[in-house]
Amino acid sequence: MTDAAPAATTSQNVVCPFCGLGCDDVALKVEGAKVTPVGGSCGRGAALFARSGAPAPDPRVNGREASLDEAIAAAAELLAEARSPVHAGLAIDVDGVRAVLKLAARIGGSVDHHASEGLVRNLASSQRKGWIATTFAEVRNRCDVLVVVGPDPEKAFHRFYARVAPKTGRFFEGPRRVIFLGGAPAEGSLAQLEGSTVETVAVPEGGLVDALSRLAALAAGGSPLKGEPDLAPLVDTLKAAKYAVLAWSASSLDADADLVIERAVAVVDALNVEGRAACLPLSGKDNLTGAYHATLWNIGFPLRVGFRGGVADHDQRAYATETAVKTADVVVWTQAFRPDAPPESEARLIALAHPDTEFEREPDVFIPVGQPGLDHAGLAFRADSVVGLPLGKHRDAGLPSVADVLARILERLP
Repeated sequence: MTDAAPAATTSQNVVCPFCGLGCDDVALKVEGAKVTPVGGSCGRGAALFARSGAPAPDPRVNGREASLDEAIAAAAELLAEARSPVHAGLAIDVDGVRAVLKLAARIGGSVDHHASEGLVRNLASSQRKGWIATTFAEVRNRCDVLVVVGPDPEKAFHRFYARVAPKTGRFFEGPRRVIFLGGAPAEGSLAQLEGSTVETVAVPEGGLVDALSRLAALAAGGSPLKGEPDLAPLVDTLKAAKYAVLAWSASSLDADADLVIERAVAVVDALNVEGRAACLPLSGKDNLTGAYHATLWNIGFPLRVGFRGGVADHDQRAYATETAVKTADVVVWTQAFRPDAPPESEARLIALAHPDTEFEREPDVFIPVGQPGLDHAGLAFRADSVVGLPLGKHRDAGLPSVADVLARILERLP
């Protein structure tokens, strides 16, 4: 006699935590440990939600299968001897970030999110000069002219236009105008923008900073220069808009990202003298925004923070993961959202990671953990920073959360 197959249930309105858009229209069919997305999710999100139902791997210590208690004890032993630890990944929910910060405050080391480079680029401009930023809801309801600066963010934010830029909004007459400045819309973007007016303003290669500088000057009342690209029609469109928004994905910009962002902010500043305009800076993969906020709440500094003797400081370069791992003796890798491998390093490795992670070298300690929003409840923040989204539990595969594992490791430390 065989055991009956587990009854299938369907969870509706599931929050997708992967890219930062916070889509909450996902449907998941759950049969025991097996998970099949059946609606709402983009292809990328569906692949990350899907689970075959196969049992999760056991924890491992030096490549040998171990119990969870044995793995926790081994991790605590390594961390008790650590002199230059690095806390990397941070692709976890808010409670997981808090647990990482408690561990770092106890044993020292740097703390950084694996996708923080785009966030740091945005922060560099906001810290120097400030900006007027908006939200997804404001763009969706009020923005009649959306300018996409640089490469199309659709690659990183797959349903971006469907979420924030339908053909018309609540507080203006359609169609919405979407203008690509220095980039071109992807095929998927055009499908999402059906019904909107889509335009492209070409910029010479490497000329985005100059184009934005001239755009800011023209918006402030300057005159066109002889031989420069004709940006006057774009300025006229922006000035006539009820609510113009300049959006960009910082991680997709090139080496001049800081200057591109600073000039885009200058355009918005100039438009706000007589009109209404705002920025929409995009970043937020794997709860990056939640990690940023939780670090600010608890420490007073943003991400890329370091601890020495219980005292914290902030350095955007010294505490970047790629820099910190060069001198690390132990790396603590926390990645619960996707099976990404940890950064290359010769340091000892403790991985609290997705069960399907394939490592280039075997960790000293590997503990498979559950995904927030699937295996356990949690909280993640949307990329526009204003909304904390509750993540629900939709199956029981016996996988602990990062926060629970780190709490048990902390209990074993001196």
